[in-house]
Order: sequence, then C-alpha cells, then structure tokens
Amino acid sequence: MPVLPNAVLPGASGGTGSVGSQIGSAITSSLLGSVGLSSASTRQNVADMFQYSNKTVGPGPVLIYPQAANDWRVRVSLAPGSTYFYNDPNNILLSPLVKETGGGTSAVQGQVGNLFGSSGSKRVGVVFPYTPQVAVTHNATYTPQEIVHNNYKQYNYTSSEVAAITISADFSVQNVNDGQYLLAAIYFFRACTKMFFGADLNAGNPPPIVYLNGYGQYYLPNVPCVVTSFGHTMPADCDYMDIPEPAATNTGYNPQYQNYRLNSTRLPTTSTMTLTLQPVYSRLAQSQGFSLNDFAAGALINSTGAGMPGSAFGATKQPQYANKGIQNGGFL
Repeated sequence: MPVLPNAVLPGASGGTGSVGSQIGSAITSSLLGSVGLSSASTRQNVADMFQYSNKTVGPGPVLIYPQAANDWRVRVSLAPGSTYFYNDPNNILLSPLVKETGGGTSAVQGQVGNLFGSSGSKRVGVVFPYTPQVAVTHNATYTPQEIVHNNYKQYNYTSSEVAAITISADFSVQNVNDGQYLLAAIYFFRACTKMFFGADLNAGNPPPIVYLNGYGQYYLPNVPCVVTSFGHTMPADCDYMDIPEPAATNTGYNPQYQNYRLNSTRLPTTSTMTLTLQPVYSRLAQSQGFSLNDFAAGALINSTGAGMPGSAFGATKQPQYANKGIQNGGFL
C-alpha cells in the first residue's frame, strides 16, 4: 500500500466546490499519490522504497522466461533440455506449468491478461504463488576421539553436507486457472518421486533432477536437487471447487468433453503443500568445479548468461581456482 502524503488531499473536508467534485478530486489525488506523482506528496513512495536496484555489473544475463530479471519467487523446474513431464507437448495435464492461458476464465479477464502481459507468459516449472517457508541447514560432522587421562576430547573433521531443504507452501484456488495450476503442481511432484519404469522408453532411470531457485542471486542459485518427499493436505474446513481438466477447457468444451464434469476434480480453495528436496552434486562438479575460496566469494553460482533453467541471475565474480569450464553451479 502506498504511503499517503502528509499534506491534506485537495478536495478534502473544508474544501470548496460540490460534494461530487470534492470526491473526484480526492480520488484523483490519491491515485496520483499512490504512484508518486502528487504534488502534495511529502514522503517517499513505497514502490520506490522497495524497487529493485538499477545498478548492474557486467553483461546482462540470458533471460529464460520473460519476467526473470525481477522475479525472485521460489520455483522448482526441470533441466532445460528435458522432454518429459511439462516439457512434453502431449502432456496436457501439466501444461499449466509451462504457459499461462490468460488472466482469468472470462473473455474480459483474458483481454486484461493480454493487455498486461500475463497471457501466454512462461512459467517454467512450479512457481509458488505465495512466499513459502523454506528451511536450509548446513552440517559439518566431526568425529570425537577419546584420549585417556585427558580432560577434553579431540574432534576430527569428517565431512560436510547440505541437509534436505524443506518447503511449506500455501496454494489458493479462486478460479479454474488456479485449480488447474494446483492440480498440475500436485501431479508434477508426484511424478518427481517415481522412477521411469515399465513401458517407459527411459525405463530403469531414477527420478529426474530438479532445480531450485528463489530469493534472487545468491540464496538459492539454481540448486540441483532430488525430490525425496511430497505431501499435500486436503483440509476439511474450507470450500472445494469443481475444476475441469485442462483438456476440456483448452478445447472450449467441444462435444468430445460434453461430460467434462465427470473428468473434473474437487480442489480446496486453500491448501498447503510440503516438499523435501535433497541437494545433489556430481563427483565431477565437486572434484573440479569446487573451490572453497571461490565459494566464499560467491563465484560458484551460475555464470552470467549460462542459460541455466529457470534462473536469470549469474555470478558477478568469475572463479579463480575452480575449473571455469564446469558451469554446474548451484553450490550451497
């Protein structure tokens, strides 16, 4: 909410003119003040207080999705060259994770979405609509060595690790688009906990690697992870909406889907999703692409313009010791 000016708004009580003109003048002044254009504004606008810095260092990164430059939302995405799940053009159920269908379910909302750029914009994976609760733990293990006739134990360093990252995220369903997006996210994470098996062309392969991004450049820098657990709570104390499958709405309810409600799902208007991600790094990346000095300088995240999935942020400092040809990045 914008900060209102200290000065009395033109047209407020005590002003001149008709009641209608005073109300109109007050509304106009409030709208101008909300974007910092009111001559009566004496405080800094909130939008200016929290705007992104316009300072840049080095060449601009390659944008993977249109709003990447200013998007610090938490997202989980697949490798850019993958051809499964939402990157499979024949997978209609997961299509909401790739492309939005508009600003709403009505024609007017769709036109508004086209006007403001939300229609047809890339999502690139699961983008949590509300800021989730994310817990990241770093561990260093030391093995105690007991020494006889000594007051203190000796501790020998054993190893370090980044423990599993836990995410608790809220979802809301207010229209068909919201419901189809939640359903796609549920099926995506269900699939990420299973291996390719049976009739799959890639039968025998383990569950796929996903990439975790969020909060800007350095906190979750395109971290490679595996999904170790996924849960979704269907609460009993909220309303449920009837959500048709995307295949029905994408075809405009043609005769093939005249009984689309039989293929619909009831989803809660508010629900919580819990997710556990374990960061994983290849032996090659660790042995040749890691340097503690480079890590401490923030040089082991994505190289600028590396084109990593779902991330437009890149390291401003290049590695000095690690192999620069290994651009796996994502070290926590």
